[in-house]
Amino acid sequence: MLQQVKAHRSAAPFMQRKPSARKVETRLRVSDHLGALALRFGIGRNNATIQPGLYYTGNPGAGSPVLVTANYRLTVDALRRELTGISTWVLIIDTGGINVWCAAGKGTFSAQNIANTLNRSDLDRLAPSAPLVLPQLSASGVDANELASLTGRRILFGPVYARDIPRFLESGFKKDTAMRAVRFATPERAVLVPVELMHTAKLQFAALLLSVILALPVNTVFFMRGLLYAAYLEGSLLVAIVLFPLLLPLLPGRFFSVKGTVLHVIWSAFFVFFARQHLPGFEFMFASLFFLAGGCATYLTMNFTGSSTFTSQRGVEREVRKSIPVILISSVAGMLASATLLVRNLIVAGGIL
Repeated sequence: MLQQVKAHRSAAPFMQRKPSARKVETRLRVSDHLGALALRFGIGRNNATIQPGLYYTGNPGAGSPVLVTANYRLTVDALRRELTGISTWVLIIDTGGINVWCAAGKGTFSAQNIANTLNRSDLDRLAPSAPLVLPQLSASGVDANELASLTGRRILFGPVYARDIPRFLESGFKKDTAMRAVRFATPERAVLVPVELMHTAKLQFAALLLSVILALPVNTVFFMRGLLYAAYLEGSLLVAIVLFPLLLPLLPGRFFSVKGTVLHVIWSAFFVFFARQHLPGFEFMFASLFFLAGGCATYLTMNFTGSSTFTSQRGVEREVRKSIPVILISSVAGMLASATLLVRNLIVAGGIL
């Protein structure tokens, strides 16, 4: 049984005790929560790293377990806030500021990288025989046998979620079914939306600019044309970014690109039914916008494959290989058709802008 002690609390999340290891503050501060919120919107993402190395909580001894994690700030925060009252070592691996799951897929959360970090630390002196507890989601990138050979330690894979770690440790490293399950319900999918909105800000601005250009020439219906074009293009992007992750399990198809196309067709059918009542002839430009917006929207929905729990690296590569050519053809065809109709409208109007 692990020694239970009251976790140390200080004004800083990491406090130096000695050169060999630093103490981790398990209570998240207001600044930590604000920083996490900013990261959810993609703000400061390139600087969301923790210094790799050996840390600890409570008062660990030579036999206390070593929790291994990535150096992405949100990952470290999720772990340390669950360790109040627990004495353990924490070995943070340099994954370039990438979370455990993605780092395992990219090869940066690997047996060799873990062994290298361990060898550079003072862990062999402080806890020479302590077991290494790895996140379950790192299993795809870590060869446990290789890591055991490199370190001479017992290798364990812990639960999926950090919130289950206290129970996992108290039970003597035993996992039940709930600890092994990866959930991708609506809350997990919804948390992806803010950062996607920020990442596509330039694309949304480009859609507005394109709407103004395609609405030319300036005449009595210029404003209405521009408004409808902007509503359709911006709506297509928002449907792909916001509605797609929320409706993901309900959409037909195996490929995310197919699911995204289905959702785009539904959105387009709804919109054209509304627009045709406000601007006669809108159908002609809409046909070209359908393929242009469809290419962009499908590409955005395909990006969610990296966040899903029911895709594999090989499956994603297969989908990208088959979908990208179709997306490019659709986008280019839409741009050419839109440009052609714009020129036609300017000519019909006598070139008066």
